[in-house]
Amino acid sequence: MGLIFTRDEASAIKIRIADGSNRGAYRVVPDRDDPVLLQIEGNLVRILDISAGGFSCLADALTEGMRYRVKLNLPDYPEEIEAYADVVTIEETGIGRCQFCDLDELQQDWLHRYVLVRQKRAIKATRTNEFD
Repeated sequence: MGLIFTRDEASAIKIRIADGSNRGAYRVVPDRDDPVLLQIEGNLVRILDISAGGFSCLADALTEGMRYRVKLNLPDYPEEIEAYADVVTIEETGIGRCQFCDLDELQQDWLHRYVLVRQKRAIKATRTNEFD
């Protein structure tokens, strides 16, 4: 498995993992002791991983291709993020891959910040063997 970097029509760089999956942003697993809280249409949903562009979750009540209203609480973020998310795909395992829609610049900055902090902790933990 390797990484393949390509440019799409809008000149954005995309990362494609050689196993065929696509990632437009780096994803992290939320801290189990300080979780990211996500509500989809008022129902609390467990986030499996998150990036500045989207998230994965258990897709029990989701439909592929649908857009849902979401509320997101990030650790250390002073406000609840309200946005929409499109369900891009639902895997056979029941995991939904979702993409955020219509985030404002501040919301995107906070998501980037959260992912960067988690990524730094993961790197540090691999050196000390203590990742949560």
